[in-house]
Amino acid sequence: MKNRLVITVSDVNSTKSYNVHQLVRKVIVFVIIAAILVIGGAFYFINFLSDEMDDLKAEKEKEIQYLVEKEKKLQAQNLFYSMKIKGKVQDIEELSSKLDSIEEIIGLKTDDTKDEITRATLAKITSAQKMYMLTTIPNGSPLQSTVTKSKFGYRIHPVTKKKKFHRGIDLRAKRKTPVYSTADGVVRFVQPYNKGDFGRVIIIAHNFGFETVYAHLNKTKVKIGDIIRRNQLIGYSGNSGRSTGPHLHYEIRYASKVLNPKDFMNWNLKSYETIFEKQRRVQWEYLVKLIKDQHRLEQL
Repeated sequence: MKNRLVITVSDVNSTKSYNVHQLVRKVIVFVIIAAILVIGGAFYFINFLSDEMDDLKAEKEKEIQYLVEKEKKLQAQNLFYSMKIKGKVQDIEELSSKLDSIEEIIGLKTDDTKDEITRATLAKITSAQKMYMLTTIPNGSPLQSTVTKSKFGYRIHPVTKKKKFHRGIDLRAKRKTPVYSTADGVVRFVQPYNKGDFGRVIIIAHNFGFETVYAHLNKTKVKIGDIIRRNQLIGYSGNSGRSTGPHLHYEIRYASKVLNPKDFMNWNLKSYETIFEKQRRVQWEYLVKLIKDQHRLEQL
């Protein structure tokens, strides 16, 4: 009986006794101790994980706080640079206005009568010389249509809403309307990509210091150095650059001056002498004499 354990259970009706071997008792005690150790270890592990989670949470909060502060700094820098860019744009617009004033100073809005062509010179111009001038000096319209959208001179800019000098004329044109050269010449500049104020643009150099500019194009059909004939297709009208709708911006330049394209668009054989009266800023007297000398040399 030494190695046995007697367990007695009594109730109102009877009493029962159970003999349990001592080995079983030890097993039960071991199981209880093991359970206590497991439960204690589990609590310790849970507390350890909880501490780790708290540490991770604290690190994440620090990272989030750092990112928030960094984002605020970047936003502040972005605002700062935006203000600087805005200031630069305003400076450029002011400079543009000053350039317009300079153009006015050099006589953009005044007729220069000192170089007015004489009647004697006009009377000596032959039909061949007239046709030569109408071939080499810009005349007529670069489009089949001549409907004007915006005139030459000072206007309220449709995008900036500020008063600005319009150096050319805007002609109404649907997208992809054919654009033609208004005189023989050489392509001096081509911008085939949509960037800048003019977007896609072509500049053609003509004889005697004349140039024509065709801007806001949808597509260019020429490249730098191409020899161009009058009425040759050079591109298609569009809405590229800083524009509010499809049209063609057309300019005529003479040396350092810009001229009203409308006068040249109305210039033809029937109204041949009108250009000399309306465009006094071109040195017609010397130009006509130069043309006459060239023809004389060609006939020798």
